Parts: sequence; C-alpha cells; structure tokens
Amino acid sequence: MGMGNGVSSRANIQTSKRTAFSLVSRRDMLLALHPQIVALADSEKNDALGFLSDSAIREAILRDRVIALATGEGSSLVGYVLYSGVFPHAKVQQIATDKAWRRSGAATTLMNSLVSKLERQGFLSIRADIAEDLPTSLSFYLKNRFVQAFKRQGGSARKRAILAHVRELETDSLFTFADRQTSARSDLGIRQRSAGDDPIYAFDLNVYFDLVRERAESEKARRLFGAALSHEIRLVVAEEFVVELRRTSSGQSSDPVLQMALRMPRLPKPDATALKELTTKIHDIVFVETGSSAAGKKQSMSDAGHLAHAALSKASAFITRDSAVLDARDRLLEEVGIDVISLDETVALLPPEPSDAGFASHPGVGFKFALATEAEVAAYFTEVGIANGILNEFTQTQAIGVTRQVRTIRDDRRLHALAVLVIPRGMKPVARLLVHTRADHVDAGLFADFLLDQMTRDACAGHPILIELIHVAGQSTVNSIAQSRGFTRSKSGNSYRKLAVGMPVTQANWSECAAEIRRRTDIAMPVTMPSSSINGQEISLTPSSEPLLQVRVSQLPDVLGPAIFVWPDRNGVVVPIAKNYANALLGTNPQQAFDFVENKDAAFLTRRAYVNAPRSAKIMPLDAPILFYESKRSGGRGAIVAVARIVDRVLISKSELPNDGQRRLVVDDVDAFSATDDVLFTTFDNVFPLPVPVPLSYLKSIGATGSANLISAVSLPGEKITKILSQGWLRESR
Repeated sequence: MGMGNGVSSRANIQTSKRTAFSLVSRRDMLLALHPQIVALADSEKNDALGFLSDSAIREAILRDRVIALATGEGSSLVGYVLYSGVFPHAKVQQIATDKAWRRSGAATTLMNSLVSKLERQGFLSIRADIAEDLPTSLSFYLKNRFVQAFKRQGGSARKRAILAHVRELETDSLFTFADRQTSARSDLGIRQRSAGDDPIYAFDLNVYFDLVRERAESEKARRLFGAALSHEIRLVVAEEFVVELRRTSSGQSSDPVLQMALRMPRLPKPDATALKELTTKIHDIVFVETGSSAAGKKQSMSDAGHLAHAALSKASAFITRDSAVLDARDRLLEEVGIDVISLDETVALLPPEPSDAGFASHPGVGFKFALATEAEVAAYFTEVGIANGILNEFTQTQAIGVTRQVRTIRDDRRLHALAVLVIPRGMKPVARLLVHTRADHVDAGLFADFLLDQMTRDACAGHPILIELIHVAGQSTVNSIAQSRGFTRSKSGNSYRKLAVGMPVTQANWSECAAEIRRRTDIAMPVTMPSSSINGQEISLTPSSEPLLQVRVSQLPDVLGPAIFVWPDRNGVVVPIAKNYANALLGTNPQQAFDFVENKDAAFLTRRAYVNAPRSAKIMPLDAPILFYESKRSGGRGAIVAVARIVDRVLISKSELPNDGQRRLVVDDVDAFSATDDVLFTTFDNVFPLPVPVPLSYLKSIGATGSANLISAVSLPGEKITKILSQGWLRESR
C-alpha cells in the first residue's frame, strides 16, 4: 500500500481561502466525489501517498472510513482523509488536499474532523507511518500533535526508513472509562476489550472459504492465516461457525474442510439466554432496520449468531466480507461493543513480511526487576530526554513529607525501563507515578505492563488511593496499557488517573471498603453491596470534583483495580495447581526473584493463563473469581493460595497453542492437562496471593472441595468464596 499516510505537499501556496469549504461525510455525497478522490490520490501516488486502488477507496467510503472537504454544494473536492484500524486504534492511510487549497488549513481541518469522530466513538489513538525523506509530511503530523514512536525499515524498492507517529486521543475525567463502559454499547453486559489486552479476532465462514477454496480473496486469506500460524494474530471461531460447517458437510470424518476447522481455537459456549438476546439485537441492527431482503432468513440469523458469540466473548474484532455487516459497523461498535473489519483491512494491519534489510538481533541478556542508583536514574532521564518539570519532581530524593520508590528493569549494561512512585504522607494522599520504557526495545510492552501493575499495587498496598500517572510524550505503549488498566486521561492532559483499591471486596468487607475509599479519596459509593452483578445493575459514585456517575458493577474491577469483587449471586471456581506452577504463575513464593531469564514471561504479565480440561468451561464464567488450590500431591501446602478474575477462556487444540498463549503459561507441555485433543485456555488478571493460605481442612468444613477433594475444578457460590477470602485476607496479615 506504500506510504499511504503521507501528506501531499507539492508547492502551490493559497492563503486567501479559509472557510469556503464544507465537511462531507455522507456516503452518497462521498460516492459522488469518488472520481475526484481517486484522481487526487493517483496524482500523488509516487510522492507522499503511495497507491490505493479505485476499488479500495470506494470500499473505504462504503465503510465510512473517508472524510472529505468540498466547495459549494459539495461538488468540487478540496481534500480528503482515509483511515483504517481496529478499535480502539486507528491508522491514517491517506490525507491529501488539492493543489489549489494548499496552505488554506484544509489538511488540519480534515485531521481535526477525524480526531473528533474517533474520540466520539471511543478510540484511544491514531497512528501514521511517514517516510523520513518527507519533511513537509513530518512537519504536518508534528504540528497536529503526533509524536514519533519508533523507526522501521521500509520496502526494498525505495529503501527509505519509516517513522511511526502516534497521537493519543483525549479522555476527560477520572471515571470516563467507567462512564464509557456503561453506555448503550454495553447494555447487555459486554465488557469492551481494552487497549492493552491481547486481541482475539473472530471470523466468518466466507473468510474461511477464501482460504480453503480458490477464490478472488484467497491470497489475502492465506496471508491472514499464515500470520496466525506465525503467531502475529490470534484467530478464533464461534460455536455457530462449526455448527454451520457440520450442517453443510457431507461425510464429516472425511471432510478436510471441516476437520481443519475443528482444529482451530474455539470460543466456549456462552450463556444461551444472553446469546439469543444479543443475536436478535444484532439481526435487527444489520438486517431488519436496514430493510434487507435477508431479514429473518436462516443464514442472516446464523451470521448474527456468529457476531453475537464473538461480542459476548469480548473479541476485539470480527472479520467478515459480508457487506451488510460491514455497513453496520459503526452502530455495532457503539451499541454492541465489537468492531467489524473487512479482510482487506485486517491484512493491511498485519506486520510487513520479514526482510533481512535493517535487521537487528536482540541478544538474550538477563533482564532483572531491580533497584538503581540515583546516578543511574539521572543518566537514564538525561538520555531519554525527560522534560525538566518532570525531572525535578521525580529526582527529589530528600523531599520532606513524601515516600519515594524507584524500580527499574535492566541488564548488566544499562536500564531499559524505569518507574518512580512518589506518595505524600497524609490522610488523603494522591500518589504520583512515572513509568518510562525505551520505545525501541522489543519487550517494551512487557516491561510497561509489569511496572504499571507492580507500582500500582505498591501504591495501594496499605489503603485505597488515587494515583496520577504522568503523561510523557512518545510513551504510547505505557499510556495505552495504562488506559486498559483503568487509568483515564485528566482534563489537563498532563496525567492519567485512577482509584486503586488493592484488595478482594466481598459482602463481608464492602461497607468497610466503601468507608475507607470515602475517607481517603472523597469518592462516595453505596454503603451496602448490591445484591447482583447481573442484568447491568449500576451503582452511584460521587467524586468530589465530578458530577454523579453511574457505574455498572461488572466494571468495578477495572475502575477500582487491582481488585476482586465477589457477588452474592455469582458463582466462582476453585482450580488445582501444582506448587512449582503456583510459585511462578501466581507469585506465591515470598522469595521469588523477578529475573527475565530464570522466569517465564507469565511472571511479569498482568494477564496470565491457566489450562485445564475443556469440560470445565461451563463452571468458569467470565469476570468471576478463580481461586487456586496448591495441591499436596505436588508437594504443595494443601491450601488455597491466591485469587484472580477470569478475563476470557478459549478452547485450543494442544498442537495449535500460539506463542502468545504459551508466554502466558508457566508450563512447557499442555498434553497432560486434558484427555482430549483440546485444552481450555483461561486468561485471568487481578491476581492476589493470599497472605494466609486457606487449608483443606477449612475448605472441607464449608463444603468447598467437591467430591474429589479439589483434584479437578469445583464451582462455588459467592457465599462460600466470601468465607474463604475472609479467612485468607486478614488486614493484620498484610
């Protein structure tokens, strides 16, 4: 696609025209301008824009991914911007203005219009890739608040370096995250996957048939599935996908198309009532309300079922070539909470094909989570160019009335990431946090994830606390991961803020927790725990500096995390884990050394994974507590040692476990974890090792061991989980 997000820049200065153009976003008007857009794109394809075909531009218009400016009644094109991306990250593909309208502010107007649209839809960032030999384009993006994130080698034809620039989009206040999650898009209890999560992409049968049959889009499908085999993208299928294939297959055991599909990772069956309700809603949006002739037909209901299952499983996007579904993408994103993306757009987002050009190896050095000298901290700040205002605050080692903590990730040669936490002493402190990573390091995301989680936990180790993470330009990895962990951009734009509770919250300690939050932060919440987390129940939060906000109780682990919420009407699960796995995966070994060579990546990731038999899927509900029982059979303590929250679970063939999944585990071989060809791959977060392990004798006394004494997973009601955590989480033991 070339350098499709450069700004066309041939010299022709016009300064007299200012507001003689108008915004064009309606699909019919953009289609009328389509020939002019193609002509403008073609005139600049060898300069800044690169090449996009006539059909690709038309498809972008039909998918509402084009904004234009025109004169008069919209008949004459001034300029346009064309973008792509998967929610919540957009990418500028092309932006251009006609020669007669250069220097008129048209390009900036287009960019501002795009930013406004994306912010309304809840996007978090825009990226643009610009060749380093295009100074006018680089100047334009810098002027429009894009910050260079990293540099990569371009294609072999022109052999020029590409500079990736990112602009982070604005959010407003402490609870914007919660407020956005309680909008119409999540009115069925769907939690929108956050920016820092590993994305899951579901896809429909047409995309699959493009792979297994020779069709017009087969080459793109092969690229997509090749990327999945290379672990560049995580593809899954819904249950309806397999059901439909079985229905149309002749001779199932000998059908290679079906047998190949059965080897793909599958989403476990969702709640039948929720699936039916959401399927009906999606069918109405896509087919009924648009007057489609397909409304009510078996195929359209099946298509809606595919999409509903993906949404309920919190997939980041649904890949399809169905024009009716793609046309409804904005409403589906707004009202259901899932992005819909075409095969073309998905392939365009994949990393470029491997090339030897510009290759730099990363030696296997031993990264450690460690302390650093003040001289090393000062040298790091100087090297990465931290602004003086930030530098002064976070290098004051002898400041009166504050506690300061510095942690780094380093090897034997230098620091690769750094975090500084400053907490004023007092009754209502607001912790200040700086996290910085070298953006060009291959493990920058891993380092940022670990430091953000570790320092947030350190901040709220004693009591609930408000935390302000300092915004640093160019740290898009840190900032996007922070937003996925419940941090939200302040109105000033200088920081991200969150309230961290740092404990399990149950019916037994809710009132105590609410009182402490009010006293420590001036944020009031109900003094009694809601009776249910189901059916979208909300509670009121009243920050002293904000208007009353309604927050869905299912969002509280994100808004107040790290935290575990145990609802009286909600079941959780107890699962067995071997002692050596528990030490590495859950951090239950007090002497654990955070060494990036001796430990697996899972020890440093906020989101980790557990594998067991597929039959356990029905007793491991999303957003529910998962308690880990350290088995005596493995030399363990015979006690529950940790609790966490289930984020998602997927059925995966043992032979197809992706690298990204493997890095979230601490086991090398999953074969022993089920008697079938599949395992249930469960992702969890908000891990809390219990200060007081809860022994088997107590579990037996309350009937929490199942018939086999926790040899396998056991479902438990919220009441029994509350009793267990009341034993294991004693304030005086922390």
